[in-house]
Amino acid sequence: NQATSFRPRYVYSPHLEGLSVPCHTLTSCEELEAVLLSDEVEGVFFAASGIAFFETFLKLLRTGKTTWVGSKELLILAGDLEGSGLLLRYPHLIPLDSEHNALWQMLRLLPREEIAKVYITASGGPFYEWQGSFTDVTPEMALAHPNWKMGTKITVDSANLVNKGLEVMEAFFLFDIPQEKIDVLIQRESVVHALVEMKDGFVFGVFAPPDMRLVIQNAISPRRLEHPFQRLRFAELRTLHFDYPVPQRFQGFYLALYALSRGQGYPTLFCGADEACVHHFLTRNISFEDIPSILEQVLDHDVSPPRSVSEVQRLFQLGFSQAEALIRQRSILR
Repeated sequence: NQATSFRPRYVYSPHLEGLSVPCHTLTSCEELEAVLLSDEVEGVFFAASGIAFFETFLKLLRTGKTTWVGSKELLILAGDLEGSGLLLRYPHLIPLDSEHNALWQMLRLLPREEIAKVYITASGGPFYEWQGSFTDVTPEMALAHPNWKMGTKITVDSANLVNKGLEVMEAFFLFDIPQEKIDVLIQRESVVHALVEMKDGFVFGVFAPPDMRLVIQNAISPRRLEHPFQRLRFAELRTLHFDYPVPQRFQGFYLALYALSRGQGYPTLFCGADEACVHHFLTRNISFEDIPSILEQVLDHDVSPPRSVSEVQRLFQLGFSQAEALIRQRSILR
């Protein structure tokens, strides 16, 4: 339907055989990569999650083409391989996560040496005030995000705040900010996307409605443009609520921070394990409550820093397979 509506020059999917599509079809990763790296392409939006097209993503960064990235996993894997400061090495890289786009806007204007701390915000998801047992949480409940409309993987990650832990990793690798200077605040209204606290105590922030169209417009335009979308009406907000994540309720978030603190290799291992956990939660093989326990057990393994693309891919798959082994074990015990 999208190909018929928008009629792009190319459309990629491994499932296009036998379909009538009004444009040139690409059915292999190699064909897609050739188009992305060709001279006719000036910039690329990357929205694939997980490890899909990781090698292509790195090749694209090294061409110098403008690359808008909506996949935090790809940025984490790239940072785990190359170290923090991705934006210093690849200034043509533009983050599309609302929090990181907000930081990107502010950090271009503020002197780095005068920054005391940065804050990224989280809505708290559907279970911020949950009083029941997480064992009773169904996929349908986890996918009912109060503020944002997103894909299934990121919505489940948002429900247990694993997503926010991944975003701390993303901020660390993108902006070369020490982990201890990155903090997370629950901001229930989802209108404060990031804050930067200066050494003198002044705080700068980016405020906007929770609408990804605003973020994308800002990212693709060099100028501030008018738009027809909703604007903030501060008098109608009346109050803004801030809080810190509760460790007992959001163990997955703190495990992500622990993975980052352990050093290179562990963020990739964590991403692979989380991919498996979310898949098996959505297919009802494990409970919502099982996810942090499985992640914690996977992080008990010792790994070495990756030195190549293939080692990153191997580490991601190791995290995935170790989580799956633990899930199978739980299924047998039940």
